[in-house]
Amino acid sequence: MAKSYKIVCFIPARSGSKRLKDKNIKKLNGKPLIFWTVKQAIRVRIFKKIIFSTDSLKYYKILIKTLKQNNLSTKKIHLDLRNLKNSSSKKKIFDYIKYNFIKLNYVDKNDLLVQLLPTAPLRSLKTIKKVINLAIKKKKNIFSVSEYDFHISFALEKFSNCKWRALIKKSPLKTGNTRSQDQKKYFKPNPVINCLWTKYLKNNKTIYDNALAFETTRNEGHDIDNLQDFKLAEFLMKYNFKR
Repeated sequence: MAKSYKIVCFIPARSGSKRLKDKNIKKLNGKPLIFWTVKQAIRVRIFKKIIFSTDSLKYYKILIKTLKQNNLSTKKIHLDLRNLKNSSSKKKIFDYIKYNFIKLNYVDKNDLLVQLLPTAPLRSLKTIKKVINLAIKKKKNIFSVSEYDFHISFALEKFSNCKWRALIKKSPLKTGNTRSQDQKKYFKPNPVINCLWTKYLKNNKTIYDNALAFETTRNEGHDIDNLQDFKLAEFLMKYNFKR
């Protein structure tokens, strides 16, 4: 029996990045940052269509040109050109998906929408496939997470008078149990992949509502937000440190 849903890829890339100007087209190992995520979406061979969502026609033209230069098919690439209102830094991606994107791009109510952010260029095809298969098997939304690179049990709030307050009730700063191996592991969402069943959007307020958390490695979940992040991603990619 034919499946009753499509698997659609959504790759958002605004032009108004504040900390690192035009980071989405800044060249990472010789290619625009957006290229790496779109390349992954093409190579995974699972998407009915790949929707590149941007407020910049320039970005789209750069993407298409780079894909062709690297002998990658642009057949499944669709442009979602956002207006000023829908590309504002105040507009949350989830709200745009829920209230605008679905209708504008003819995504059906039973489809699986897979969001890949360009700021995580180190994700593997294996991870993309695993998460999509899990979303289909469990019929649940999925978001990716990675372990904090420091123990947040040591987190504290510092006041202007140099006094401080531990953020966790049984903080090792209070108990004296500061051995790293005794600390509980905590995780944070990362931009590797989010799987959203469109039929759940109506009742959800965030990507994380009633969703499952899929763990990736720290390097795979490396998020490019500033120049330092960019340089580290370049190093990790150059030496293939994805694990």
